[in-house]
Amino acid sequence: MERITVRTLKPGESLNGPLYDRRKKLLLAQGNRLTHEMVASLVRSGVEHVYLGEWNASDILKYETAQPLSDYRQIAERFAEVLQAQVDKSLSEEVELDVAPTGEALEERVDSSLQTDRTEQRLKEWHAARDEGVQFAQRIVRGEVGEDFVADEATAVVGKVMGAFQADRSLLINLTNLKSGGDYLYTHSMNVAVLSMNIATAMQYNANQVHDIGVAALLQDLGMAMVPEQIVNAPRVLSPVEFVDIQKHAVLALYAVERMQGLPSTTRYVVYQNHERPDGTGYPRRRDRQMIHRYASIAAVADVYDALTSHRPWRRAYHPYRAMEQMIRQASKGRFDPKVVRGLLKCLSLYPLGSLVRLSTGEIAKVVHSNGDAIDRPVVSVLRGAEGNFVPEPYTINLIEEDRVSVADIVEGDEGVELEDGF
Repeated sequence: MERITVRTLKPGESLNGPLYDRRKKLLLAQGNRLTHEMVASLVRSGVEHVYLGEWNASDILKYETAQPLSDYRQIAERFAEVLQAQVDKSLSEEVELDVAPTGEALEERVDSSLQTDRTEQRLKEWHAARDEGVQFAQRIVRGEVGEDFVADEATAVVGKVMGAFQADRSLLINLTNLKSGGDYLYTHSMNVAVLSMNIATAMQYNANQVHDIGVAALLQDLGMAMVPEQIVNAPRVLSPVEFVDIQKHAVLALYAVERMQGLPSTTRYVVYQNHERPDGTGYPRRRDRQMIHRYASIAAVADVYDALTSHRPWRRAYHPYRAMEQMIRQASKGRFDPKVVRGLLKCLSLYPLGSLVRLSTGEIAKVVHSNGDAIDRPVVSVLRGAEGNFVPEPYTINLIEEDRVSVADIVEGDEGVELEDGF
């Protein structure tokens, strides 16, 4: 495709191909002879560039790339006060904050059965769906996705995730245990999206609501790319001044998402409020429960849980069970919405999927499936016998059906177990 500046179009010329704008809207068909009115209409519409020829998204992307998010910080700070005022007004006067589930719950379409016949092909497909989301977050930060294409790509990523967990929810959740220290922001963004969508599904939201939560969660922490790296990855406790800089990312991100056309309207509220807390101790506005959007509360729980279970420069990762303990403790103190934490427990269990436990029999097993509200009785796959030897063929025990066996303790190390062992 050829990119053409609208003001260079000349009346009297015939189009040797269709004419599009950058969002694939057909402006004029092939063969049209340009008139003064046609050109004037394009100029009045505010379109700066048009594309001539058969539609090719790759050609568009060569022209319509954004800047790296880090380059936006200065201008984002100039607009921060205005954007905050707009969003605060919207939240206080126009928006339903306590969004309730409506219509058919996506949960009804999810295969919640224990799956024992996974193929290598399925594992590859689910890995690919996850990796696509990680790469998408990375490309936004680097400025490799045009702002008008973010919504379409985010929808595609979230759509694949929805398809994946409807078919094999436990496997997809297990993939959030795959961490990448050097690419924390990108991996974290995808994990938060997956966890948020699972929580929302457990809370009985419908497919459209889960989609909107997923898109917002995927973008919720991109403002961190505008904070100096030496602060974000400092291997120590931050100074008060540095922490103020960290807090700015929620507002800086508003500028970025406001430029991305076509995103769900709730995205801005999640980006802005996912660090607010029901007890009023969060940021950037120290809002309490009544002034926090429910979708932001969902993303907040997913965000903190994934952060706790990830290695960071200033601390080692929590064991998933210890992280879940922390989430429950903080919810009891009013730091998190208890309904959302219950949703997290329902989809992960008290002993989160992918974590190792020691059974009352002495065997070591991996948690491979949640039993919903029976949070302390998940399905486990036995990997080591009571003597410590690896079993030749791992086998599953559904603790809700086997009342003589229970979880006795957690296993802190990885015991030489791979991510997909037991699944």
